[in-house]
Amino acid sequence: MPVNQENINRWVEQAEIDYIGHFIKAWIPFNAWYNNHYPTLNTDREKISTIKSQGNSVRNGIHAYMESDSQEGLEFRSNISALYYQLQQNQIDGRDGRIWFDSALKEKNPVNEINNRDIGHNRYYLKRTDGVYMGEITEMKVILKRKSDGSTIYPYTHTEYDLAHLQSQADFQALSQVRRELIRLLFLELEPIKIDTVLETNKVETPRNYYQCDSYALRRDTSNPNCYSIHVCKALIEILYQLRNVLFHGELVPNYGAQKVYKEAYHILKMILEKIK
Repeated sequence: MPVNQENINRWVEQAEIDYIGHFIKAWIPFNAWYNNHYPTLNTDREKISTIKSQGNSVRNGIHAYMESDSQEGLEFRSNISALYYQLQQNQIDGRDGRIWFDSALKEKNPVNEINNRDIGHNRYYLKRTDGVYMGEITEMKVILKRKSDGSTIYPYTHTEYDLAHLQSQADFQALSQVRRELIRLLFLELEPIKIDTVLETNKVETPRNYYQCDSYALRRDTSNPNCYSIHVCKALIEILYQLRNVLFHGELVPNYGAQKVYKEAYHILKMILEKIK
C-alpha cells in the first residue's frame, strides 16, 4: 500500500536526535563531578567560577584539547567553532542576557567604590551597591564635595547604574565641564560588568597568540604560561553553564534552532567528560 506524506514526515521527526535530552544526560555526571570536587562550596555558581579560575581536570582538559594538533584536538576546536556559529544564528537568552561567545567573558567588576578621591579642589565619592544577580544594581551614589570645608556641591542617588540618567539631571548639567567630565570618568570606573572578547583579531605567529577553530581565531594568552587557553576555558565553561541554567529553569524554547545549539554543546561537554573519568 502507498505511504502518505504525513507518515513519512513523522518518521523523519523520529529520526531526529534529541540533543537537548543528551545535554541533560551529559550534565548530570559533570554536575556530580564538581559537587564531589568542591564540597565546601555552596552554590553551582561558586563551583563554576572556581572551575574557571583555578587549575582542575576540566580546565586542564580543555587546555589540552586546545593545545593539541591531534585528531581529538582538531575535533574539539571544530566543535567550538560550530557552537560559536550556532549561538550567533540562534538567539538564546538567559537571566544575564544573550548566551553567546560575544559576552561570555563577562565578569562582575570587583571595584564598587571610589572613596573620596581628591582631584584639584574637589573630593569625589562614588558607590555602586550590587544586587543578587550579576549586573543588578540597588543603588548608585555620587557625591561631590569641596575639599576645603567638606561642603556638598552635588549629590546624586539612583536605583540603577545609568550614565545617561546621571547626565540628564539639571543639577549635573549646572556643574562645570571639568567636574562633569571627571564624574563621568569615575562613573565608568564602576561599570558593573566588565566584558572581554575571546576573539583574536590581531594574529601573531611567534609566539602564536590564537587558536584557529575553523573560521574563528580565538585568543591564546601567551602571557599566561599556566593556561594559554584561559580565555577560551572561561568562555566555554560559562556558556555551557548558562545553557544548563536556561534549560533547567524552564526558560528555553525547545525549537529547532535550540536543538542545533545543544547538539554542539553536547559534543563539547561529552569530550570534557572524557577528562574527568
